[in-house]
Amino acid sequence: MSKLEIFSPLFRFIPEVSIPKRHIPFKEKITWSIVILGIYFALSQIPLYGIIEQRMDWLAGMRVVLAGNNGSLLTLGIGPIVTAGIIMQLLVGSDIIDLDLTTHKGKEIFQGTQKLLAIFLCVFEAFALTRGQAWAEGSMLYLVAFQMALGGLLVMIMDEIVTKWGFGSGISLFIAGGVSSRILWRSFSFLSSESVPGQMIGAIPAFIKSFISGNPEWTRPGALAGMDQVFFTLLVFLVVVYIESIRVEIPLSYGKFKGIRGRYPIRFIYASNIPMILTMAMFANVQLMAHILNSRGIMWLGAFDSQGNAVSGIVNYIQPPRGLGNLVLEPFAALIYLIIVVLLCIFFAVLWTELTQMGPEAVAKKLERSGMQIPGFRKDPRVLRKVLSRYIPQVTVMGGAAVGLVAVFADFTGAVGTGTGILLTVGILYRLYEELMKEQMGEMFPALRKIIGSE
Repeated sequence: MSKLEIFSPLFRFIPEVSIPKRHIPFKEKITWSIVILGIYFALSQIPLYGIIEQRMDWLAGMRVVLAGNNGSLLTLGIGPIVTAGIIMQLLVGSDIIDLDLTTHKGKEIFQGTQKLLAIFLCVFEAFALTRGQAWAEGSMLYLVAFQMALGGLLVMIMDEIVTKWGFGSGISLFIAGGVSSRILWRSFSFLSSESVPGQMIGAIPAFIKSFISGNPEWTRPGALAGMDQVFFTLLVFLVVVYIESIRVEIPLSYGKFKGIRGRYPIRFIYASNIPMILTMAMFANVQLMAHILNSRGIMWLGAFDSQGNAVSGIVNYIQPPRGLGNLVLEPFAALIYLIIVVLLCIFFAVLWTELTQMGPEAVAKKLERSGMQIPGFRKDPRVLRKVLSRYIPQVTVMGGAAVGLVAVFADFTGAVGTGTGILLTVGILYRLYEELMKEQMGEMFPALRKIIGSE
């Protein structure tokens, strides 16, 4: 019996989206996904009522991953959900909590406890941010915190709707939507910048204007994106698309029917973009805790300047020097950041592979149950496990390291949307495209649904 079963009576009070009891048509899934994404964008523009004044964003560098908007109803974004997932995975993966995820009851307890933890974190982070950033005083403090926590709860529900009724997951959809809108805005907007008078926000319109005037500008002042950053954005985009397409294909044959052959693809980025999401979520929580401690005069995790930039301690090494100029000024901090990100991505890639039953042994059992075997070998799960063990562990580590390296490279070059944002968006869109194609095949050929897993 797991210790987490004591929370079981509380699960019935947690808001839950019902699982569809029928096959959801392609168009209906698309509709649900678009509607929820529209609601997400609308909620992110609703300001919190009762804020004294808009202040510095403690988590500005992590907004891409958190998919939130500071000072809005969705200030917390997906932070509480991802943090709850990290904590639960670490506790169960390290056997601190004994829970069998191969059983229906084990999965139910895990998911229920994770939701409870996410709700707790919504409330905790809401009060921490409201009090720490001095957004409100007296009774208004509780009102602002309540709105923020409510926004976090709405994100959790919307994520569940997309997961069960739409395509992919809400978390991925919100990240991709936020990053895409940011890249398009900073690249193509014709509006004038408030921070730098006389300059347009969009890098491409500004470059065209400067080119026509006979003085082309590749770089721009302040935080405005220039054509150099647009170039690196495009370069990183192409690199991510390429590594997403790399895979090792293991030949398989169907034991019952000779002549039927197939291949089991092992992606180079085997754990997808999950390691980077978990790494950035961890950084966000460390920064949040450092700000809370700083507001009380405690500098254990480091200190910040008046603009909110880390200047000392651990937090100084978990935020990248963005742009080539800052990279030259802070080479040591950049190296430490690179090492930390790569090592954490490898760690989370390995952990995620084990927790999600994607390791050699688990995959071998699935293939053996489906009647598949390696051509030229007798049907034995040990043979499958031995062959898969030659590839999966190595690919997991190399893929995790590659994810970290690409994201850090993009941050160092100042790519629009940040390295993590581009990496996550390309990966999310790539997998969304594959899921759309698979679903469309299921619509065209209903008999294939069971084979391709659409039903």
